[in-house]
Amino acid sequence: MNDRPPYDSDSAPKLGLVTNSIKEFNDAGKEHSEKNVRTLFETLKKEGRISRDSIYYGKRIFGYHEAGTVAEDFAKAQVDVILIFNSAFPNGYVFPLIAMNPYLQKIPLIVAADEEPNRAIGSSEWATNSVCGNDMNNYVAKYIGRYTRFLDGSPLSAELQGELKILLNAYHTVKCLHRDYLGRFGDAPGGFHSATGDQLLYFKTFGTTVNTVDLLRVREVYDGMETDGLKGKQKFGEEDIRITQEEMSRGRLNLLRDQRMLYNGARLYHTLRAIIKAEGFTSAAFKCWPEIMGGSFKMSPCLSIAWALAKGDVTAFACESDWPGAVIQTMGTLLSGRPAAFLDFVNWRPDSDILQLGHCGIGIPGTMEPEDPSLLDRADKEGQPPEKLKAQVLAGEVAVTDAIIEHGVSREAGADLGPSLIGQFEYGTKTGIDMVQTPEGRLKMLVFTGQSSTETARNILYSGSDLQVKDYGKLFQLKRDYGFSHHLAVAMGDISRELEELCAYYGIEFISPD
Repeated sequence: MNDRPPYDSDSAPKLGLVTNSIKEFNDAGKEHSEKNVRTLFETLKKEGRISRDSIYYGKRIFGYHEAGTVAEDFAKAQVDVILIFNSAFPNGYVFPLIAMNPYLQKIPLIVAADEEPNRAIGSSEWATNSVCGNDMNNYVAKYIGRYTRFLDGSPLSAELQGELKILLNAYHTVKCLHRDYLGRFGDAPGGFHSATGDQLLYFKTFGTTVNTVDLLRVREVYDGMETDGLKGKQKFGEEDIRITQEEMSRGRLNLLRDQRMLYNGARLYHTLRAIIKAEGFTSAAFKCWPEIMGGSFKMSPCLSIAWALAKGDVTAFACESDWPGAVIQTMGTLLSGRPAAFLDFVNWRPDSDILQLGHCGIGIPGTMEPEDPSLLDRADKEGQPPEKLKAQVLAGEVAVTDAIIEHGVSREAGADLGPSLIGQFEYGTKTGIDMVQTPEGRLKMLVFTGQSSTETARNILYSGSDLQVKDYGKLFQLKRDYGFSHHLAVAMGDISRELEELCAYYGIEFISPD
């Protein structure tokens, strides 16, 4: 489980919790379990894992009419997640009535039951039989085809709480994806077939809405510094650009030959931000190549895009206008609580266990491995730009982890262009996520984990994460056998369990070598 930071107060899922039991069985046992689940409920609120206006339905409910009232109350409150807690063997009507309420059928549903509380209540009798009730509800859930996640065990146990937090993290993502308004800046480059997709399939599955912005508008806003959209007017000025330019350069190795490149990057960032704010986009994809670098801009947009991710302007900013890729990038960002990267599978070798994942120069400030302070000291002493140091970096003699540079690949209209942010994403556990659409109109997802470190880093001049993975050959074969694309999202930390739960909820085929 990835122990992500607390959610924003506005985005934490609203939980509706109700306890359920038949009138038989031990009242002390029921009260003991209900006390524990109330404690868990308050803890989740205090930690910010559920919203402050989550609902604990204080009365233990029994039958048809009470279940109908609870369902109507939860529907009226627009809860994001429902938890039915069987404090003893339940009335068999409660679960299906809440589960199949017409306003709640798409809401994630959890059914939980405590273990027998004999020791806690000082009794050897058959006290609650609540897990048996979960089995009864599980039969109904499978029969009616209603997605339901069952949890068994004490609400105070680390095991149950860990599983519940994974589920709440996944359902927080469900809530946010349902409101995702994705701005697609330009179409995908010719031949990038995986970067196109069935927009209605993604809308039906996740709720994602895609709207396209012509690249001509980017040019117009870049020149005019203002724009008007569905959410209102936005504008920026030279002082905004200056402040951002200074922030971009601070604390990282600046190897640009021409500092006007950094100004251009800051100005393009404010251009994109203005359009995002004016339209109300929550995520984005950008046709960075070939028009921007080979057209009238003559610059690399990598740092501009990455700055929007670092500042939290969007949950995703996919390269090459890969809007389906932006959806999985958003998943990685929401689940981990950190901006997820958008990379390629690169440089496969049959004799290696190091999986190289990289993209041009879209390192994300704040998520890169910190620069070696000695390099920054050398840069200060030699002055900017430190030509000798730059030559050593380009020759591979000095490794950098967080540097602003002209693009390290000479393919942009015959010239090296900047500003790009190159280096290794911070060392540690990563989760790779790839998702594609099948010819039959379904979705499948590839998920794997790996470790990055000083030993795995290959010091290639790109923004990347070179990972040691458990079964390199199996991962490569799964990628080929199932037809996954060259683009993927890379999240900080291990969010593989959360992604598995998301796939179960959405009905996506989950594929993993782990």
